[in-house]
Amino acid sequence: MKRILMVALCLLLTGVFILFAAASGSSGSSSSSGSSSSVEKAQSSKEDANSLGEYSVVIDSCRLAEDYSGNPVVIVKYIFTNNNDDATSFNFAFTDEVFQGGVGLNKAYVLPDSADYSSDNQTKKIRKGSSFEVEVAYKLNDTTTDITVDVSELISFSDKKVTRTFSIS
Repeated sequence: MKRILMVALCLLLTGVFILFAAASGSSGSSSSSGSSSSVEKAQSSKEDANSLGEYSVVIDSCRLAEDYSGNPVVIVKYIFTNNNDDATSFNFAFTDEVFQGGVGLNKAYVLPDSADYSSDNQTKKIRKGSSFEVEVAYKLNDTTTDITVDVSELISFSDKKVTRTFSIS
C-alpha cells in the first residue's frame, strides 16, 4: 500500500512539473496580419529582447563612485517595467549579477550624499504598466576592466537573461 502511494505521489509531482515547464516554455505567440511598419517591428523586437517573463528590464547605464570606505564601485542604472497584475519590486522580479574579468562582483554600500545614490528604489513596488529607474552599486575589483551585467527573472524555468557590457576605464 505504501509503495503504491509513493508511486502515485511521484507520478503526480512529475505531472505538475511537466505542466509548469510547458506553461513557462510557451510564449503565447500570436500572429499578426503583416500591417505593422518596420519601425513597430524594430520597437517590438527591442522590447522582446528586454522582456523577462511578466517584466521588462533595460540595463541603461553605469557610473563610477566610491563606497563608504573610499573603495571604487560601479552604480548600474536599470529601467524596470512591471507587466504583471500584481505590484512588484525590482528585487522580487529579478536576479542581477555583475562580472568583471569573469569574476562576480559583490553589492556595495554607498553613502547617499556621496554619489547621489539611493538603494531604496530596489525594493519599491510598482504597479502594472509602470516603469521605474533602479540603481544598484557593486564593488569593483579594479577601475580598468570592463564589466558585464546579467539580469534574469528571479523565479523562472527559462534561461533567458538580459546582458550588457560596459567599458568603465
